[in-house]
Order: sequence, then C-alpha cells, then structure tokens
Amino acid sequence: MSAVAQRGRAWTAWTYLTWLSFRRLWWTWHTFAAVLLLALMALVVLGGSIWRLHERGEWGWTAIGFSRTVLIGLYLGFLLPLLSLAFASQSLGGEWEDRTLIWILTRPLPRPLIYVAKFLAAVPWTFGLTLGGWFLLGVLGGMNALWSAAQLWPAAALGTLTYLCLFQLLGAAFRRSTIIGVAYAFVVETLVGNMPGMVKRISVNFYAKCVLYDLAAWVGLDQPSGTHRSGVVPDRAFFFLPVDGWTATTVLLAAAAVLFLIGLVVFSQREYRDLT
Repeated sequence: MSAVAQRGRAWTAWTYLTWLSFRRLWWTWHTFAAVLLLALMALVVLGGSIWRLHERGEWGWTAIGFSRTVLIGLYLGFLLPLLSLAFASQSLGGEWEDRTLIWILTRPLPRPLIYVAKFLAAVPWTFGLTLGGWFLLGVLGGMNALWSAAQLWPAAALGTLTYLCLFQLLGAAFRRSTIIGVAYAFVVETLVGNMPGMVKRISVNFYAKCVLYDLAAWVGLDQPSGTHRSGVVPDRAFFFLPVDGWTATTVLLAAAAVLFLIGLVVFSQREYRDLT
C-alpha cells in the first residue's frame, strides 16, 4: 500500500474516532449531574430576579450584584470545575471505566493522535455547557446581568480550557479519574482557592477570578453602584493578593498547554492493564 493511501486510511480512522467520541459524550450520568447542578443554580438566579421584582419593582439583578454573587462567588468558585469535569473526565476516563479503551488502542492510529481526537471531541460539549450555563444565568438574571455575563465571559472560557486539559490528563493517568476530579474540585478549587495568602495561586479559579476582575475594571464594574459598597473588586485585596489580567491569562494558557502535553506523554507511554 502506498504512503498516500496509508495516510488517507489514518485520516479516515482519526476523523471517525473523533466523531464517535463526540457522539458518545452526548449523554452520561456525569452530564445529568452537571445539568442538574446548573439547573439548581438557575433556580437560585431566577429566584433572585423574582425577589427583586417583588421588593423593588424591578426585574433582575444589578450588574455588580450578579457579577460578585453569581459569577465570582458561585460559578467560578464552585460550578465551573464541576461542569468542566462532566465531559473532560469522560473523554478518556469513561472509556477506561467502560472497558472500551482496548478497542481504541487497537486502532491503526498513533496514541498521540488518539489523545488529540478525544480532546477535540470533548471541546464543543465542555465549552457549550460552561459558557452556555454562563449566559443562561445571565438571561435569567435580567438585562444588567446578561450585559455583565457578556463582558466577563473570557474568564470562564480560560478557566474551562485549563480544566479540560487537567481533567483529561487525570483520565489518562487514573482509572477512577472522576472521583479524583471531584475531590480536586472541592479540595483545591473550593477550599484552597478561597484561602488567604499565596497558597490559592495553585488553583485555576484564582487566575480566572483575576481575569474577571481585570475585565470588570475595563468596563467600569469596579466602581460602587446603587446600594453596593464596592464594585467588582476582590474583597480584602491584601488577603486575596490578585495578579493583573495579562499575567493571569498567560498563566492559564501556559498551564493548559503544559497539562495537555503531559497528558499526551502519559497516554502515549502508559501501559494500560485490565482493559477487558
């Protein structure tokens, strides 16, 4: 067989694997749990909009109140890693747990290409869920909240990319990657990520919040408004110790690249056992 024909067969096999992986991620119990969490958060936001209509005669949240309470306090600090985990952990970890990884490894494809295919298959679902949820909450929060979500979405996108690379790496390295990912989300992102001082800088959500604070300052949300005593700025900045937006963006992109490459190497060299 000629080299051109071999490359053609490899390309066909790779595109089929990518498409098949994309379809397999459509609905799992991980997805159900993530959608349920997002639905509960949506009810909280909707309840806040209804309460404001009842108490003040105005529908929806203020831009500053929505950004501080929902986007920073609840979404970046808690929900985003769990939503990212829903698809990222299933990309490879789901194949391992379902004992279908052996079928993938016997395909006539180099392992690095398999890893890339699984990653690309998870990208639309992961970003669709995280950014879709971000804007859904903005819609339920009213026009001011939607405007705020539209201005600050890059913080969620950068966090999602880093989480995706991290959780796919866990899926390549550990069989029970979902359990490890959930533990990471609660211990590192929720607990460590909200501790005072420098220790929080090992968490993704710290840098995502720094990006958001920088964007908020750019669009004027760092100024007091209405009944809020402060704008979208870190509470007790001398404890939070933020970095500037460009530094945070660089760290998140660099971390995503490094985590992706480590996952590629781990998947290429690891000897997987007990796959049947």
